[in-house]
Amino acid sequence: MSLLINTNSFKMTQKEALNQGILIRSRFLDVVQKFAQEKKTDLYPHDFIFGYPGIGKTYEITNILKNSGLHYVSINGNISMYSFGIQLAVINYLNTNQEKIIIFCDDVDALVSTEMSCNILKSALHQPKTFNYEKSLQSQWSNLTDLQKEAIQHHQVDGKMGFAVPTNTMSFIFVSNIQLPTDDDVRKAREKSVAKASLLAHKNAIRSRCMVQDFKLNDDTLWGWIADVILNTDCLSKYNISDEDKLTILDFIWDNWFNLTERSIRLVEKMSFIMLEYPEIYKSVWEIDFLK
Repeated sequence: MSLLINTNSFKMTQKEALNQGILIRSRFLDVVQKFAQEKKTDLYPHDFIFGYPGIGKTYEITNILKNSGLHYVSINGNISMYSFGIQLAVINYLNTNQEKIIIFCDDVDALVSTEMSCNILKSALHQPKTFNYEKSLQSQWSNLTDLQKEAIQHHQVDGKMGFAVPTNTMSFIFVSNIQLPTDDDVRKAREKSVAKASLLAHKNAIRSRCMVQDFKLNDDTLWGWIADVILNTDCLSKYNISDEDKLTILDFIWDNWFNLTERSIRLVEKMSFIMLEYPEIYKSVWEIDFLK
């Protein structure tokens, strides 16, 4: 790993890319640490974090929350709004002392995919700070567990379909692979009469209710982020590979970046496994498995 010469289409040298990756990843970790350590205000108690997929965001956030000593629950956000609401109902039902609780929602793209889901989420994040699901549950009732049924019945309002879950004790950390549109994005879409301008406006309303952290990564800084994880964490400890092997992996990724089938920490783990399994021919296997 030379850390000096730029041999492909990157705009930076490896050293520059690594330094930028370290800087941006450090900012990401600081954001999550502060969320876990500081008392969030009533006005903006939620974070929405955007970042490239497969670079360890979920692992880092979960690890920080585990070590924070705070009450938190992890939810996979790649579900329907109905399933999301069921989980919130159970969390609130079991939180008998109504303590402050962090809800970590990973991969929330589906929860902001329609205007209806955005409207439901908006109400849960700000006033009236209630998750309202207004459709009938009759067709789904038999599929629920006993605990889920108890939680739903606890949150049902007489004479109304669905259920309503208070969210005033919940602070959300949302992680997504998509960015929420800014005010300018919405304005430009409306000026051009873009068909999805209304949906963009609803997504922008979610943005206005959260502290938003957009961790945009170009090719250079994405490689640098991955390199920082590989060189400065123990993510590859189970493979027992040497520091020299790590540099060999990172050089291969750097040299073939624009021809890789994937760019992620998982790719590095696969490459490490192949190094152990095929020590004599691992580079040939990498070329077959990971290059277009």
